[in-house]
Amino acid sequence: PASRFSVGTVEFGGTADEKASAELFAAGRGVGINFFDTAYIYTEGRSEEIYGTLIRDCVNDVITATKICQHLPSTAEVIQESFDTSRRRLGTDHVDMLYLHRFDDTTPLEETLEALVKLKSDGLIRYIGVSNFSAWQIVKANCIAKALGSEIDVCQPMYNLVKRQAEVEIFPACVDQDIAVCTYSP
Repeated sequence: PASRFSVGTVEFGGTADEKASAELFAAGRGVGINFFDTAYIYTEGRSEEIYGTLIRDCVNDVITATKICQHLPSTAEVIQESFDTSRRRLGTDHVDMLYLHRFDDTTPLEETLEALVKLKSDGLIRYIGVSNFSAWQIVKANCIAKALGSEIDVCQPMYNLVKRQAEVEIFPACVDQDIAVCTYSP
């Protein structure tokens, strides 16, 4: 099971150089955290590369989430190319959790979800996630995923003491749809 908290790696390769990133990773592991979150776009890919070197000897002991399509359309081709790049950077053959980084209103959601469901059915990802989606977008995505024989497993909204909008519609939608929630930016 995933630890209650996760470590975000948004600054790995940015304000946290390789040494500082390794120290942050070790500190998280030292307090029992096994869940780490990165993204294709974080520090132009350096985050995934650094994290990938850190998990080399413990890849089966950690849960890795990454995100794709933050600045690119969510077409099947882009999803596959981005996912392949992320796996290469991470040095893994699979990813535990793959999030769409944002909702893309320029690509049919059916095409997007067909690509994600295929990755899941091929055993390349364990969980399909959505990040920065509104409640209606989450429900729509889940309905399409279910029609394709799968589901949206996890949602990642921003949530903290100042940004509490997720309480209004996103959390209730996720409860209704039986979707796990992994918030970011505490």
